[in-house]
Order: sequence, then C-alpha cells, then structure tokens
Amino acid sequence: MWTLIFIAAYLVAGNLLHRIIFPEKKPAVSKCFKPGQELYSKTEGFRQTVVKQENGYVHCTLQIAPFAAGPPVHIHTGFDEIFQIENGELTVWVNGEIKKLQPGETLRIPKGTPHKPYNETADTIRIKGAIAFPEKFAFCLVQVYAVMDSQPGFERSSKAILQMPLFQANGFDSYLADGPPVFLQKTMGFVIAPLARLLGYRSYYRKYDPLLIKK
Repeated sequence: MWTLIFIAAYLVAGNLLHRIIFPEKKPAVSKCFKPGQELYSKTEGFRQTVVKQENGYVHCTLQIAPFAAGPPVHIHTGFDEIFQIENGELTVWVNGEIKKLQPGETLRIPKGTPHKPYNETADTIRIKGAIAFPEKFAFCLVQVYAVMDSQPGFERSSKAILQMPLFQANGFDSYLADGPPVFLQKTMGFVIAPLARLLGYRSYYRKYDPLLIKK
C-alpha cells in the first residue's frame, strides 16, 4: 500500500513540478529554422539542409555519407517517411526485410513500421527533392544529433534512458523498435521525466539551438 502511495505521490508531484511549476524555457519552434541551416549527425552519417519551414513542417534535403550506419531501427507513430534517391543505392531495413532502393524508385515507410536506412556503398547518396518533418520533430532532431555525437554509444547507454523520454515528450516521435512496445516506452517516459529533470537532463539545450547553428 505504501509503495503505491509513494508512486502516486511521485507521479503527481513530480509532473506538477516538471510541467507546471518549473517548465523548461524553450524558443518558439515555429521560428527555429532558416534556409541553409544543417542538421548533421556524424554518428549516423546523415547531413540534412533546411530548404524551408512552413505550415508546421521543416523541409530538408538529405545526403547520406559513404558507409553511413544510419539511425537505430526505429518507429515513428505520427508520420510516414518517403525515400527517393538521385544516385547510388540506398539500403533500408523495413520490418525485418532488406530493401535496395535505386534511383527512380519510391519507398514509403508507413507510420508504425520499424525501419532503418543506411548506406553500404562508397557513394555519397543524395535524396531526391526534400523530406518534410513535423517542426517539433526537426527541432528535437538537432538536439538528438548533437547529444549522440558528443557522447559515443549514447543510444545504448543508461543516459539515453533518462534523456530520450524528455526529447520524445517534446515532439521527438521516434522510438526504438527493438525496445519495449511503443506504448510502454511512452508510459516509461511519463514516469521517468520528473526524475530526469531533477538529475539535470533537459529536452532543450541552448548550445544545440538550431538558430545558433552556423550555415
């Protein structure tokens, strides 16, 4: 009984402090991105360049470095991804199946589908046109990229357990496909977030602010 009371008190008081009394100070996401800004991940080998931000989306071109490992196998719950390439051959792991994408072909990844794009070749692959991401996702992606690059192995570390729920609660709609079910990851995030804030973790770090990233 006392354990349940303690858990309930932690959830109520912790989230009250985290979300209402001491909310994080963050810029308006709708004004974060300018054409030419880069979203770059050395860890993943992805370099995205902003084309425009409008109507709640950030449109980016994408270059994938030779032999880029790409992101972990992940799931988006709120948007589809469409891949078209201008050159080379892009490998995409989709729900247990390996697909080889050639120029002129289109691959749609429906939301909720585990996937992982990566480059097995020595070519720098260019995505055709621009990819549109929800602006909150793009805002968090800059922060996620910076944290991953500054902390090698972060995505599989204990720090990720505390950090990622804060990013996800702020709009980073990306969940590990080989982790617990997505609904459980979201629930864990609600539980962990107050503790993470207390330990100094944030969903926004000014040094990774998209507006401060040089072209």
